[in-house]
Amino acid sequence: MASALRYRLAEGVCMDATGANRNHPKRALLIDDDKGVRNALHDVVTSFGFVTDAAANGPEGLALFEKNPYDVVLTDLLMPGMTGWEVLQALRRLDPKIPVVIVTGASVWADDYGILQPAVALVRKPVDMRVLETALSRLLGGLA
Repeated sequence: MASALRYRLAEGVCMDATGANRNHPKRALLIDDDKGVRNALHDVVTSFGFVTDAAANGPEGLALFEKNPYDVVLTDLLMPGMTGWEVLQALRRLDPKIPVVIVTGASVWADDYGILQPAVALVRKPVDMRVLETALSRLLGGLA
């Protein structure tokens, strides 16, 4: 049964929306250098009721963050050029309270890189949708 709840991001996603408030949807920013992962996460997060923007790298994501209001940022940890850890540090300088979900396939413990911070969650790849939904709900005080 557990395998039915997990999916490989490259295989695509089919699911129902969670019923988030459609009058004022939350906004999410995704940052991942892998296009397949980025597209799959975009579909997943959008299915949770978010308006979702995506960036291929840290600098592109930070530029979007400075131009648009977001309720949460999801970032890969291991990216070329600017790591997710560096993205997190830059986000903290811009908005110390922005919730951040670090999505990674790397073997990382929650205390590595100082990830144990307020408003930060760690979700491992391949992403279990229920784990991601729970992390987002916890960080945002609910998804509706």
